[in-house]
Amino acid sequence: MEVDDKTIRILKELLAAQPQHSEARAHLAELYLQAEQPLRALQVLEGGGSVPDDEETSLLYARILAATDSNRAVELYLAIVQRNKACAAAHSGLAQIYKQRGLLEDAKRHYGIATVIDASYEDPAFEAWLVGKETPGEKAPTSPSTSETGRSPAEPDEDNDETNIPTVFRSDEEDLGERDQGDAILRELDLAWADTRLPKITFRDVGGMEEVKERIHMNIIYPFKNPQVFERYKRTPGGGILLYGPPGCGKTYTARATAGECEAHFIAVGITDVLSKWIGESEQRLHQLFAQARRMAPTVLFIDEVDALGLDRVDATRTSLATVTNQLLEELDGVRDSNEGVLVLAATNAPWNVDVALRRPGRFDRVIFIPPPDEKARAAIFEVHLRDLPTESMDFGRLARATRNFSGADIRAAIRNASDDAIYQELKSGKAGQIREGALLKTVKSMRPTTLEWLETARSYASYANIGGQYDDLVEYFRGRPK
Repeated sequence: MEVDDKTIRILKELLAAQPQHSEARAHLAELYLQAEQPLRALQVLEGGGSVPDDEETSLLYARILAATDSNRAVELYLAIVQRNKACAAAHSGLAQIYKQRGLLEDAKRHYGIATVIDASYEDPAFEAWLVGKETPGEKAPTSPSTSETGRSPAEPDEDNDETNIPTVFRSDEEDLGERDQGDAILRELDLAWADTRLPKITFRDVGGMEEVKERIHMNIIYPFKNPQVFERYKRTPGGGILLYGPPGCGKTYTARATAGECEAHFIAVGITDVLSKWIGESEQRLHQLFAQARRMAPTVLFIDEVDALGLDRVDATRTSLATVTNQLLEELDGVRDSNEGVLVLAATNAPWNVDVALRRPGRFDRVIFIPPPDEKARAAIFEVHLRDLPTESMDFGRLARATRNFSGADIRAAIRNASDDAIYQELKSGKAGQIREGALLKTVKSMRPTTLEWLETARSYASYANIGGQYDDLVEYFRGRPK
């Protein structure tokens, strides 16, 4: 594709006058990438200093890196997926890179996730490649990807050397060709959990959130620790709890601490562990996740971003996810197997997107709002994360008051930025440095809390869609709106 010289000239003149105009910079980089000039695109995008970390710009950056430095591209795509596991574009980008490297399983997994989220990413040529790689007589690549090992597939790895693989693992790999794809998926999941351990964290490691902890104690922990009391009322420990709230406020951490309090095994499930484009594979994976949880009971099975798996079926019919939602409902009901001793915790940033059937009694009938940390919790978070770092004396109360509406993730980001400044000063001066309170306050002043957009959306639902009291927690939160 030829570059539009007039557009290029206008954008370059604009950037000469306004070097920080990020939209113009991204547009110019996109034009160069389309013209198959990735090095020039990279030079333009990085020319403004730090590249904005919004999803759209990050995806553009990753596409450019895919043509110039695929290792960095993989790292960036994985970082995007870490923030948004339902980003089809990132999964598609990873699939293409793994295809180029001949990594069949990695390519197939990410391609399947991308296309089940967004059918527009379907690529007949890619699927033909997959079919060709899986034809009888041709050994499919099995080397781990660079992103997972930190090494290229050709480099030796002591930990992955065949002589160091336990016999059961090696024999499983040898007979893969004798089983169908469904069995391979089940075995892959079982092997992934072979070393599952009890969580070491408890509520002592969770700063603040006393009211939330008490509700979890009453709804979750006491039934697990005192089953005989509940048996008298023909109740068994287990069931489903839905945690919701803004991103970065500790839903996953709270779920893991809950498992620690219950002294139960903890299995975390993300949509990338379940979703696949191939018919029946997503449902089979989901069934095996629950089967493994039942075998390990007592178990806390944590489903992150449950709105992606339990999508409202009116919307799911448009994304081919209706059968996955139905499978999730069936597993929660324990139609084929008892869920005794299995507690299903789920988290979502968007409870309004979760199918109403999931909130029926016996499923996720208990809903707990995880709010942004209040002032006391923010002080505790600062104290916990600064505890083992070189710092001057800190007024945690002052820091907490300066970070209203900050999530725990926002606070960690602020500490990381202040640490970077301290490291830079230490390297520059050659003298041992410290994280200073003034530097932290300056950092948080320049940041915008990531919870604000979510809170505005949530306020609308609390005000106009609180049917049956499902958002009463939100109503109470906005009524009191803690500092």
